[in-house]
Amino acid sequence: MQWVVGALAHANNMSQADLARALTKRLRHTIDRAAVSKMTKGKRDVSAQEMLAIEEITGFPAPVEMITKLTTVPLISWVSAGPLSDPQSQTGAQEADKYLYLTDLGKGDFFALQVDGDSMNRVSPPGSVIVVNRLDRDLVADRYYVFMERGETTYKRWQPEPARLEPWSTNETHKPKYIKGKRDFEVVGRVRRTVLDL
Repeated sequence: MQWVVGALAHANNMSQADLARALTKRLRHTIDRAAVSKMTKGKRDVSAQEMLAIEEITGFPAPVEMITKLTTVPLISWVSAGPLSDPQSQTGAQEADKYLYLTDLGKGDFFALQVDGDSMNRVSPPGSVIVVNRLDRDLVADRYYVFMERGETTYKRWQPEPARLEPWSTNETHKPKYIKGKRDFEVVGRVRRTVLDL
């Protein structure tokens, strides 16, 4: 990608190795010189997070058409993908120390939570991050949501007949939680994406 080449030149001809080290430090996961080399040759895509980090490191503006498509999503806490858990302010408005920069989310009020537990591991393995739209609370069969019940939260799939919060897991010890009435729980928001760093 020519933009990465331009960013390196703009930063006093920064080396690919120096950029790789700076990206590794900024993004908190390893990016080696070979990855940067592939970026410069167009053999590897540059993620939104990498693009914003390169812009900060080099002072070279990212392409406007890419930046306008990004949604900034605060990673605020964690959510149980297992039994109901004490929310520990998981879903409230609070300061985030980490942000995700994602494309193609559409309109909404988004926040992100790290998954703890394996009851949803077919779509969101433990340690992955889910992106939740707080404005999308209409329940649709076979869709994924963060629910709150009596002050405790969980991440599950919705099934309407009979009404239940259903795990989707390879671990068969997880069982559905049947719902008697709509007042028994609150929909925090619909899960729109799972993000997993390898």
